This record gives sequence, C-alpha cells and structure tokens, in this order.
Amino acid sequence: MNRFDKNRKGEEGFSYIDVMIAIVIMLVGVLALASALTANLIRSYETDKKIIAKQYALSTIESIISAKDIARTDAVEGWESVGNVGNNIVDGTAQGIFLNGWTPIREELGWDGVAGTADDGCPEATACNVAGRPPNNSPVVPGFERRIVITDVQDAERPTPPNPITRRRIDVTVRYNVSGIYRNESVATLVTNY
Repeated sequence: MNRFDKNRKGEEGFSYIDVMIAIVIMLVGVLALASALTANLIRSYETDKKIIAKQYALSTIESIISAKDIARTDAVEGWESVGNVGNNIVDGTAQGIFLNGWTPIREELGWDGVAGTADDGCPEATACNVAGRPPNNSPVVPGFERRIVITDVQDAERPTPPNPITRRRIDVTVRYNVSGIYRNESVATLVTNY
C-alpha cells in the first residue's frame, strides 16, 4: 500500500487533542488527590491541638477543685479563693484568685500550685512575679490561651443572704489557633462547699 493512498478508511493512533484531553483529566485527578491529602493533614493537626486543649481545660478544672481543699498562706484560702479576681467579697476584701479574661498557659504552675492565678497567667514576654513568691520563669505554651469564669450558683433551699454561697459553676475555655482560625474547647462543672 502506498502511504498516499486515498482509500484508507481512517487514521490509526492518537491525535494531539486526544493526548491533551487525557492529560487534563489526569491533572484534575492528581490535583483532587493533593487537595484531599492536604485537608487530611490539616484536620489531623487540628485534632491533635483539640485533644491538647481539652486536656488543659480538664487539668485546670482539677486544679481549681484542689484549690478549694488546700490552704496556702497569702495564696489560697480554700473555698473563699475559688472565684475570679474581684469576686467573693469577705469583710470588704475580694478573695477570688483566678484571673479574668484570656491569659497565656505556662508549662509550669506557679508557686501556689494552682492553674490560672497571678503566678502563672502573666503576659508572655515576662516572668510571673508576685510579691513574696519566687518568680515563674517557665515558658508559655505557644498557640494556647485560657479563660476561667467562676459564677456563684444560688441554692433555692438555702437562699443567699442570709446563707453563704455553697455552690459555684466553673467554666474553663481554652482557645487555640489552627491555620489562622481560633477554635475553643470548653469544660464546665459545679463545685460545692459541703
């Protein structure tokens, strides 16, 4: 057969257009796979930080509950200390020791051994210095902040006043940053003075 034979039924093989269409289809598949892998890696990183934030919140709750049962001169006065700074007024003096608002989380608790107080919640760049206590020079945990809100809960059977507050609600929220977006992990509980 002659290569210039006009009676050929059709051309055999692939044209450039067929190859280009196949390459585009493969690229779409490869890009979708890369996108899925990236999203999976981000989600796994977020899950790790979420677990860490939940653990910080739970350990803070445990620390507050233990503060209720201990007494340390000029630091923790038991039940009266379980409150935010400026709250729990006794004889005209605020007894609450837990800082208000968002505070950084340090690797080590301060001298009082309680999370969220003045000796472990100071600004990041400085050591936590509280009069009469050794400074807390431990590093700040990057990307995590904590907020503690303690609210008195009224008892319907023993109204206040004249009866003292015997129940408090503790809300601990840990905020963490994932890919430029802040996420929160919250834990709440009730504590009693019985």
